[in-house]
Amino acid sequence: MITRRSLLKTGTALTGIALSGSIAPAFAAKSVRITQAVTALAFIQNYVAQSQGFFEAEGLSAEIIDTRGGGPDVQMVLAGRAEFTTNDGAQVLPAIQQGKKLVCVLNLLNRSIINVTMSTKMAADRKITEESSIEEKIASLKGLRIGVTRPGSLTWQLARSNLVNGGMDPDKDAEIIGVGGASALAAALENEDIDAMYISVPIGDRVVARGKGITLIDNARGEDPNIPYFLMEGLWVTPEYLKSDFETVGKTVRALHTASKFIVEKSPETVADAVSHVFGSIDREVLVAACARVAGAVSADGRVTAAELTSTTNVLRSNGFLKQEFTVPDIFDDRLIG
Repeated sequence: MITRRSLLKTGTALTGIALSGSIAPAFAAKSVRITQAVTALAFIQNYVAQSQGFFEAEGLSAEIIDTRGGGPDVQMVLAGRAEFTTNDGAQVLPAIQQGKKLVCVLNLLNRSIINVTMSTKMAADRKITEESSIEEKIASLKGLRIGVTRPGSLTWQLARSNLVNGGMDPDKDAEIIGVGGASALAAALENEDIDAMYISVPIGDRVVARGKGITLIDNARGEDPNIPYFLMEGLWVTPEYLKSDFETVGKTVRALHTASKFIVEKSPETVADAVSHVFGSIDREVLVAACARVAGAVSADGRVTAAELTSTTNVLRSNGFLKQEFTVPDIFDDRLIG
């Protein structure tokens, strides 16, 4: 049973504080640290594995660390201050290109759920609606103040890629601003400090529900044809840690893969209940709808595909961040998922 104390402890992730395992094990559990960029449903397996006791069932005590934007999440693993990062390929592949070795041991989400939300005021000024064509939507980004978590993060990469695909110069034709975590981005959009934002569901959904924005590009539903599939989230480790503690990596993989199955097989209402300790401040209807959308992006078998890798590397190349060619075996070790 989840105690009130554990719920409060877990819920502190909304302010960027680390999450701890929600149930105290009756034996000496193996401690693991898993980093993530922000508090959002992109990391839904982490929250489900905690609330449903999947980590505990594997003999693990998991600490989930929110780094308030991409970059530090990878660096913590490379520096040995965390064992795992739940991360996107666009963040990790450039690091691998630079010789910073990481390997994916479980695919979690195979479609981007970074949506683009535009303020209601700006949408009216630009005469853009949710029914506008994708070409019109991307063109409407020109000259805007676009909020992302931080430079170099996936939100930043996707914002730049959209501008490039729209024939614009991301360094001249818009202002891309690193705002910080999910809550900071939502507040900046609602306060009209930015005109649009890139962030995982359900953060934009909440802004839309309040009448402060519209969903400009719904990547969770595959609206952007340039990224029909994507290495949205995977579980990454260093090759050294994988070799030195293969058993613990296997347990972590099983816990999160079990969470993936839970998300796919259970109703959106049940999944919403499983993550409500983190997203309880979000309107119930909004959260249920967001969980339903995320379920469609969950990798059921946990494997990385060539199509996902290609879409991801195309985004990085459009931004000039990737020159190295990768194949799936270069980045993915499938020994732990059967």
